[in-house]
Amino acid sequence: MRKAMFFALLITMPQAAAAQTQTEIDFVKDMFRPMQQDSFAKRREYCGVIGYDETGELVATEAAPGTIDSCDLTFPEDIAVIASYHTHGSFEIPYYNEMPSEIDMLSDQAMRVNGWIATPGGRLWYIDSRAMIARQICGVGCLPIAPGFYKAQAGDVAEEYSYDELVDRLGR
Repeated sequence: MRKAMFFALLITMPQAAAAQTQTEIDFVKDMFRPMQQDSFAKRREYCGVIGYDETGELVATEAAPGTIDSCDLTFPEDIAVIASYHTHGSFEIPYYNEMPSEIDMLSDQAMRVNGWIATPGGRLWYIDSRAMIARQICGVGCLPIAPGFYKAQAGDVAEEYSYDELVDRLGR
């Protein structure tokens, strides 16, 4: 009964909080640091979900391997999911992988969760899927940086993008 009440409470909470706690940010950074190395070495995205277990502890699923530019998520039944997470793989010249894509934002919105993204340049992004805003939590070098990373490839990267600004920026 207590478990059911806890999950019911989480489901009724507002979907997208405007600000993340330092505890959540630290949790996400610690989670991404070792994952970045695998993502670079294997030239693929890794993904999963973050949520609360039945004790109210912030937890993440084990990172699942994806492809060079995508990753399939599964939602476990034993945690109340609040966010997706994924790496953007290794540094690749043809990709604008230093910022979230519109697909990243639309996917989180469709799943009704927020999102966290780690880039090859070591940036950490947060997707507020209700407001459809991508906000850079920390910049280049905040997380491990991919070998061969070339900062100028992406040009100037803003601290925040709306969905429409990302679409315009990426020329789609």
